[in-house]
Amino acid sequence: RTETFKTVFGAQKADAGDVHVQGNLLGHTAPARSIDRGVAFLSEDRRSEGIFPRLSVRDNIVASVLPRISRFGFISYRKQEALVKRYIEELGIKTAGPGALISTLSGGNQQKALIARCLSTHPTVLLLDDPTRGIDVGAKEEVHRVVQELADEGLAVVVTSSEMEELLELT
Repeated sequence: RTETFKTVFGAQKADAGDVHVQGNLLGHTAPARSIDRGVAFLSEDRRSEGIFPRLSVRDNIVASVLPRISRFGFISYRKQEALVKRYIEELGIKTAGPGALISTLSGGNQQKALIARCLSTHPTVLLLDDPTRGIDVGAKEEVHRVVQELADEGLAVVVTSSEMEELLELT
């Protein structure tokens, strides 16, 4: 499942086949192209493939959209703060503030910050690879709530899980 998601996202080379998003061939050149075409991917391995542990919650959320919130190499503070504030509130990320190191957050709140990073790209398809792996039961419920709300709003959310009960809960 992980290899399939990475291949669809362009982080791994495909052996064969094509992926189409809204009728358009996605191609498998690079993750940046997938993001531009409306695909976002959240890895199952939050610690080694997700968060930037030495950066703030703010920097982790905006990492995928820096070109969209900057001009001539300068980041728009106003755009950055509006984006970060929006997702902290919408996803209920519990943090001491946007400037807090992401490594100080619980696993569930780190995961929600990574979901915020994905959502900041305005995807049409969100690939979540085992999104509740390694987080506590309360945080799982919060992530499930967020995933269900996104799907209810019309976002195509594709979820893998190592727990069958989780998949049944999300249908």
